[in-house]
Amino acid sequence: MGFEPTNPCGIPSNEVLTRYISYLLSKKSIKPATIKRKVKTVKSLLKHSLDLNNVDSVVTFMNQCSGASGTKDIAIDSYRDYLDMLGLTSVKLPHIRREEKYPFIPLETELEQLISAVRIKMSTFLRLLKEGALRPIEAWMLEWKDTNIPNRNVTITPAKYSKPRRFKVSEQRFNMLMAMPKKNDYVFSPSGNHERFSEELEHFARNFVKVRTRIAIKLQNRRLRQISLKTFRHWKATTEYIKTKDIVHVKEMLGHININNTLKYIYLANAIANNEDSFVCKVAKTIEEASSLIESGFDYVTEMEGIKIFRKRK
Repeated sequence: MGFEPTNPCGIPSNEVLTRYISYLLSKKSIKPATIKRKVKTVKSLLKHSLDLNNVDSVVTFMNQCSGASGTKDIAIDSYRDYLDMLGLTSVKLPHIRREEKYPFIPLETELEQLISAVRIKMSTFLRLLKEGALRPIEAWMLEWKDTNIPNRNVTITPAKYSKPRRFKVSEQRFNMLMAMPKKNDYVFSPSGNHERFSEELEHFARNFVKVRTRIAIKLQNRRLRQISLKTFRHWKATTEYIKTKDIVHVKEMLGHININNTLKYIYLANAIANNEDSFVCKVAKTIEEASSLIESGFDYVTEMEGIKIFRKRK
């Protein structure tokens, strides 16, 4: 017979988790990925032999253990649901103040180094993140019906309760997208099973990290290790504000409901813009040369002695 681990109350851990999962599923507003994260957190607390019915001991453990403020905030939120399940809705838990950290913004050349080093599926995925400022899960949820061939438009189903949006993809990127094998209704998901999206994306992200580590070692560039799948969205938002100086435009591009979530990109953009070494400059003497530079992502700066000057972030 196998040994069934128990918590200090003598209740088998699996029974506790089963009840917790059932309770979370009854709250229809919680998404599957959120449920998975909450269950993982409670499971971790049980592994530390904590009596979850003893609020003081759980809070003391969370205060003493090491970890980022964001992780502790998630743990408190998950434990709050556990107490609610027991009917202990009046119990007060400590408020964890999250430490605000600005995301890492790499050079465009560094993003391109990673994109060029991966296989076609991941390359297409990363370029879509980079061009459309998508969240990774939004790209993973992309269906073939969301692509409009005549206009090269891609419609994004929002995540995190943000707003739906649509953007036009460059011809090269759209051709890459259309060349993907059509195995089911979804562009990137191998199973087409919505309930498995979170698990599939985690596996995809782990493969990305392996490639990222290999390229960082090969190029002797530690900065590449700081690039995550979310970095492409942060890069696009920051560079778009540098280009347009329109925070409302960036807000709509990202699908943010609250503009306060977008304001951090002003700080990031200003920090980058003050670093002159982060730009490469080109000049154009003809309309054809100017058009070519614009198509390559260069922005017009000024004109001197009949020559137009353009620049683009490295």
